[in-house]
Amino acid sequence: MASASYEDKRMELTEHLAELRQRILRSILYVLVGTILAYQFFKPIYGLLYRPLLQQMYRVNYRVSLNSSKKTPLLFTAPAPVVVSNPPTQQQVQQMQSEIVMLSREIAYLHTHPQQPGVLGNVFHGFYEMFTVRLKLSLLFGMIITIPLVVWEAAMFVLPALTPTEREPLRTLIPVSILLLICGVTIAYLTMYYAMGWFLSYLSDFPAGATLMQDPNDYILFFVKMMAAFGIAFQLPVVLMLMAYMNLINSRSMLKNWRWGVVIAVLGGVLTPSNDLISMALMAVPLLLLYFLSIGLIWGVERKRAASSSPESQ
Repeated sequence: MASASYEDKRMELTEHLAELRQRILRSILYVLVGTILAYQFFKPIYGLLYRPLLQQMYRVNYRVSLNSSKKTPLLFTAPAPVVVSNPPTQQQVQQMQSEIVMLSREIAYLHTHPQQPGVLGNVFHGFYEMFTVRLKLSLLFGMIITIPLVVWEAAMFVLPALTPTEREPLRTLIPVSILLLICGVTIAYLTMYYAMGWFLSYLSDFPAGATLMQDPNDYILFFVKMMAAFGIAFQLPVVLMLMAYMNLINSRSMLKNWRWGVVIAVLGGVLTPSNDLISMALMAVPLLLLYFLSIGLIWGVERKRAASSSPESQ
């Protein structure tokens, strides 16, 4: 009997490992298919991500060109038309020679002082970087769009081992988590417009001719950091609700200690990758609102739990 029980447990463990392997392989397949799709639609995806920098780049380049046109010395002006006699007089010859000299000085000045834009985007340092940027962005976007499917595979593996009481929180937390992730990424994208404007504003602190040559790798990496920071920060209600389900906190204690919500919001704003005031505010204010929203959600969980445990429901 003992050997049979051991064999049953061994077969059960083997079946679980086989199911885990299948779900991992399916998750990898989801990401691979998402990467291939993102690779095919690279131009609109990259154009969407590049738009915040492009908009601010146009603004900075317009300001630089406007300032350059104001500071450029006027070496040559078109004179009024002169009627040249035949043969020309000595005065007319001298006037034409003077105009030629001024024109040559203007051409020489434009050659030595080109009006270079303040920001040059998409500057690559190697012949292979165009492909690697496309591959990295495709892989990243493929992982993002397949997050719901990967989470579904993980949930389907874990849920059978849980009791009905333990499954109930996940039915609420998983959709809420995905929704908050989408909200966080969306706000991060809108924040990039202000972040790019704040960073590029420092270009005017340097002497004329200073030019930013933006590497797409660094730009995408910074963009990913912003999206990850906002996406993770917006999971605050999920974490607090999970703690409430575990009876670690309750709505009354959270409302009493509301100052912790302010501390969390301030820390979230300070840790924002861009570190500009607008981005910090766009991180801190939603975090504070999400803290108080969590109090309402936890209060609803407590009411539902109290109603299910009351004698009338039984």
